[in-house]
Amino acid sequence: MNTLFDMQNFPPDESNEWYTQAVYTDAARAVMDGIELDPASCATADLLVRADRYYTQEQDGLQQDWTCGSMWLNPPYGTINGKSNMAMWAAKLMDSYTAGRVRQAILLCMANTEALWFQPLWGYPLCFPCPRVLFHRPGGRLDHHHMGTCFVYFGENTQRFVTIFQKFGPVVTPDGVHRPVQEKPQSLWEGVA
Repeated sequence: MNTLFDMQNFPPDESNEWYTQAVYTDAARAVMDGIELDPASCATADLLVRADRYYTQEQDGLQQDWTCGSMWLNPPYGTINGKSNMAMWAAKLMDSYTAGRVRQAILLCMANTEALWFQPLWGYPLCFPCPRVLFHRPGGRLDHHHMGTCFVYFGENTQRFVTIFQKFGPVVTPDGVHRPVQEKPQSLWEGVA
């Protein structure tokens, strides 16, 4: 964990703040050779993400320019005016990537595979972490969402993403499912009394 990160920096509880643990943001940094932009952040979250620049809730990252070489995006969950935050942030990321304004990005989103907003994400490398990602929550506790999450990679370093992120769980790419090699295959019955 980043030594600058202090659990006392958390805002009061009862918030929609879910700060990603450094093990995941460090992995993202290794895939993309750094994190230039985090468009959905705050000073506390940035202690872990360590982006060159970030946008706060008050700056409304959805309305800002996302032009960058590398991006980390853990968007807010829930809805605004009946619209899914995940859908809005994922759509802007896909549009920005396709238009060439974002060269690389890693999106951390709900693994809501049946949602319409999720369907286009199947065209990119996906990592489904197991066990679930635990987030730093206000008050300093670790917690996970009621639904699982996944990491989505946008960029040219697919093999690097696979190599680094498969330690968290299976990575699905157009050429198959990638899992870490186990030294000894395990039987379903191993360890059962």
